[in-house]
Amino acid sequence: MKSLKDQLGWLRDLWVAVCFLGPCVFAQAHLISAGNASITINPHRTIMLVGVPVSVFRSIDQNQDGLLQPEEIKEGRLQMIAQLERAFQLKIGNSVGEVIDDQLITSIKADNQDGAPQVDWLRQLKFEPEALNLSVEILLDGPLISSEYVFQVKRMDGEELAVLSASRPSHTFFKNGLATLHSFFVEGWLHIVSGYDHIVFIMTILVATINLRRWLWILSSFTVAHGMTYTLATFGLFQVKPEWIEPIIALTIVAAAAASLFKMQLRLRTEMLLVFGLGLFHGLGFASAMANQLNSLRFPITSVIGFNLGVEAGQVAIALGIGLFFRALQSSPVWTERVKSATLWASFLFGGHWLFERIA
Repeated sequence: MKSLKDQLGWLRDLWVAVCFLGPCVFAQAHLISAGNASITINPHRTIMLVGVPVSVFRSIDQNQDGLLQPEEIKEGRLQMIAQLERAFQLKIGNSVGEVIDDQLITSIKADNQDGAPQVDWLRQLKFEPEALNLSVEILLDGPLISSEYVFQVKRMDGEELAVLSASRPSHTFFKNGLATLHSFFVEGWLHIVSGYDHIVFIMTILVATINLRRWLWILSSFTVAHGMTYTLATFGLFQVKPEWIEPIIALTIVAAAAASLFKMQLRLRTEMLLVFGLGLFHGLGFASAMANQLNSLRFPITSVIGFNLGVEAGQVAIALGIGLFFRALQSSPVWTERVKSATLWASFLFGGHWLFERIA
């Protein structure tokens, strides 16, 4: 039977490992690095445009230089299109449509010395008129897709957007309001739980003082601020360049950690206002990437509510995990303080690393 000291030591080591190693995996969690794809559904034809990195294609890059030269594209055109058909599947209702034209568009320079690192696949299809008002399904072949794709689907009655990846390879557009609520709830949840800079920020502000009442007010302030910037983007009222926001998000982590390390004593109301202000910048990290793509959703209010509920649920899950961990340490105030200090120093160091990385 292990002693209490041994158990607490194991918990401490696990927590420190999570604090230091977890953020090393993903330094950014926003959609600015995602690929873009669009589908426009018109009565006469449907147009799908997808930007595809060379790494998606198999046995096309003959010299293995990570680029595609004009002769490689010309020789492998049919094979490339066949691979793309497997990687990206589009259905309206139960119909896959009739292919009218396929084009592979590149930005190769005129002297042909520089190959293309990405190929834009432009496909035109024709669907029967009665199918055009049905739901639209996008399905990705997970093993062939190594990055996220922001799919924007437009038709006469509006437009919708979703993020697809190997872990989330399918999405159905133009569903009812309840399905939209669920979809954006999942988006909000994943935005928080897969966003390591958000997680580190939340950990930093929570471990400063272990108090349930404080946690509820602080998390609510962060959610309201995060939701405001997302809402502004949804209705096309606000837009900021992502390269301006990402360093500020890192700076908020450094500032929050430093405030706790220097033992700054703030009233709860003042702390809520500060977290609210910092939360606005965290929301902008998502909002600025989506601002041009969310302003014509069929269910804008529903999408905002669903996203913010997902964010709140993700924060509650993180807070619950932190709370259970520190509850296990409550019998040892000394170890509690040591773990809190290690967490804050980890946050400070990673925030500083991300800040330097994002302004370099």
